[in-house]
Amino acid sequence: MKKKSIKSNTDQARQLRDTWITIEDAITAEHSFLLPSGEIDVTVTLPWTREGFLGILKLSWEQQKEFCEGNMRQYRVTIDGDKI
Repeated sequence: MKKKSIKSNTDQARQLRDTWITIEDAITAEHSFLLPSGEIDVTVTLPWTREGFLGILKLSWEQQKEFCEGNMRQYRVTIDGDKI
Protein backbone atom coordinates (compact mmCIF):
# COMPACT_ATOMS: atom_id res chain seq x y z
CA MET A 1 0.00 0.00 0.00
CA LYS A 2 2.75 2.49 0.85
CA LYS A 3 4.41 2.17 -2.57
CA LYS A 4 1.19 3.12 -4.36
CA SER A 5 0.76 6.16 -2.10
CA ILE A 6 4.34 7.28 -2.69
CA LYS A 7 3.97 6.80 -6.43
CA SER A 8 0.75 8.83 -6.53
CA ASN A 9 2.36 11.63 -4.47
CA THR A 10 5.35 11.65 -6.82
CA ASP A 11 3.03 11.68 -9.82
CA GLN A 12 0.99 14.53 -8.34
CA ALA A 13 4.16 16.55 -7.66
CA ARG A 14 5.30 15.96 -11.26
CA GLN A 15 1.94 17.09 -12.65
CA LEU A 16 2.00 20.17 -10.42
CA ARG A 17 5.51 21.04 -11.65
CA ASP A 18 4.49 20.45 -15.29
CA THR A 19 1.47 22.73 -14.86
CA TRP A 20 3.64 25.52 -13.46
CA ILE A 21 6.20 25.06 -16.29
CA THR A 22 3.38 25.37 -18.83
CA ILE A 23 2.28 28.63 -17.19
CA GLU A 24 5.87 29.95 -17.15
CA ASP A 25 6.24 29.10 -20.84
CA ALA A 26 3.03 31.00 -21.61
CA ILE A 27 4.29 34.03 -19.67
CA THR A 28 7.58 33.97 -21.57
CA ALA A 29 5.79 33.59 -24.92
CA GLU A 30 3.39 36.48 -24.29
CA HIS A 31 5.62 38.90 -22.39
CA SER A 32 9.17 37.78 -23.22
CA PHE A 33 11.51 38.45 -20.31
CA LEU A 34 10.25 41.99 -19.62
CA LEU A 35 7.47 41.28 -17.19
CA PRO A 36 5.06 44.06 -16.28
CA SER A 37 4.58 44.84 -12.62
CA GLY A 38 1.26 43.97 -11.06
CA GLU A 39 -1.04 41.31 -12.44
CA ILE A 40 -0.07 39.26 -15.50
CA ASP A 41 -2.79 37.59 -17.57
CA VAL A 42 -1.86 34.60 -19.74
CA THR A 43 -3.82 31.99 -21.66
CA VAL A 44 -2.80 28.36 -21.18
CA THR A 45 -4.14 25.13 -22.65
CA LEU A 46 -4.19 22.22 -20.22
CA PRO A 47 -5.99 18.89 -19.87
CA TRP A 48 -9.14 19.34 -17.82
CA THR A 49 -7.67 16.94 -15.24
CA ARG A 50 -5.12 19.63 -14.29
CA GLU A 51 -7.77 22.21 -13.38
CA GLY A 52 -7.38 21.37 -9.70
CA PHE A 53 -3.67 22.24 -9.80
CA LEU A 54 -4.52 25.84 -10.68
CA GLY A 55 -6.27 26.05 -7.32
CA ILE A 56 -3.40 24.32 -5.51
CA LEU A 57 -1.02 26.92 -6.99
CA LYS A 58 -3.39 29.59 -5.60
CA LEU A 59 -3.83 31.26 -8.99
CA SER A 60 -6.81 33.23 -10.16
CA TRP A 61 -8.21 31.57 -13.29
CA GLU A 62 -11.27 31.10 -15.45
CA GLN A 63 -12.07 28.58 -18.16
CA GLN A 64 -12.55 29.89 -21.69
CA LYS A 65 -15.88 28.25 -22.59
CA GLU A 66 -15.47 28.58 -26.37
CA PHE A 67 -12.39 26.30 -26.46
CA CYS A 68 -12.89 22.55 -26.10
CA GLU A 69 -10.76 20.04 -28.01
CA GLY A 70 -10.88 16.51 -26.64
CA ASN A 71 -9.77 16.65 -23.03
CA MET A 72 -7.92 19.96 -23.48
CA ARG A 73 -9.34 23.17 -22.05
CA GLN A 74 -8.14 26.75 -22.30
CA TYR A 75 -7.78 28.83 -19.14
CA ARG A 76 -7.13 32.51 -18.57
CA VAL A 77 -4.73 32.67 -15.60
CA THR A 78 -3.90 35.80 -13.59
CA ILE A 79 -0.60 35.85 -11.72
CA ASP A 80 0.84 38.51 -9.44
CA GLY A 81 3.97 39.60 -11.30
CA ASP A 82 5.65 40.80 -8.13
CA LYS A 83 5.62 37.26 -6.68
CA ILE A 84 7.32 35.58 -9.64
